[in-house]
Amino acid sequence: MRYAVEAPSAQQPVFEGLIDTTKLSEGLIQHRVDARDLQGAAVRADLQPGLRIAVTVAGRADVSYDGYRLLLGPHRDGRAAGAMVALTEPARFVRQSRRGDIERSVSLTLSEAWLRERLGDTMPFCLEFARRHLSVHPWMASSQTVALVTQMLAPSALEGPLWRLYQESRCMALVVDALSDLDGAAMAPMGVTLRPRERVRMEQVRDLLDSGAADEMSLVEIARQACVSVNTLQRQFRAAWGKTVFAYLRDARLARARMALERDAVSVTEAALIAGYSSPANFATAFRQRYGIAPGQAGRRGD
Repeated sequence: MRYAVEAPSAQQPVFEGLIDTTKLSEGLIQHRVDARDLQGAAVRADLQPGLRIAVTVAGRADVSYDGYRLLLGPHRDGRAAGAMVALTEPARFVRQSRRGDIERSVSLTLSEAWLRERLGDTMPFCLEFARRHLSVHPWMASSQTVALVTQMLAPSALEGPLWRLYQESRCMALVVDALSDLDGAAMAPMGVTLRPRERVRMEQVRDLLDSGAADEMSLVEIARQACVSVNTLQRQFRAAWGKTVFAYLRDARLARARMALERDAVSVTEAALIAGYSSPANFATAFRQRYGIAPGQAGRRGD
């Protein structure tokens, strides 16, 4: 991957500080920025497919992927913002900054093969998210993740393989934090209320997810269907239903799979596909955790 930098003067330094990209292992690439813009520059690149996870702990990052713009940086309350973006095809990346802007961030690129090898079918919605071009999932990074990013940016006395192992170990913890949020672990914050119009809109989104029409849609497409931004969709949906959009969709698909078992007498393999699992065994585990019975028992109950 090659970056092109556009700045007012090609004869003067453009950035001051650290900007580097490292391939830590097959399918895992780390990009670090701890720098100040000295001119006001635009950085452009053609990105290869992969799941990108980015966290900005200081300053700001104004980036876009194929025209979809994201502004990353700590919120007013000091919490750091993270985002996941899925690219299933080459995409045009642009990072724009102004003179004097600082940015302290780490972003990771995970290939589909890397995700599939480590997750298998145990987290199908993570894999499903990664296979939808320009799916976007913003999340609030934990204090642990902020510490990890700070460690990754700090100078290290380690060199060679030990430095790479050090960086890779922190990347793994960052991936866990990001994918845990995507999988719906976080609940709605207490005290969040919605206006009547917002409640109606979230009920419409819920109906869309229940219908099955959104099974192949990205988060951007669902937000567009609801006529809101991705951030607004995530915030309001979680406030209304206590879980993320994709966590709700996972449960909705499991519910449709159970109905198919009981009403239509489909096989467990067919029900697994309805629920988004390629492995019947992993589907059976998720089904048992959700309903307390095996899929085969649900089918017999419908006889």
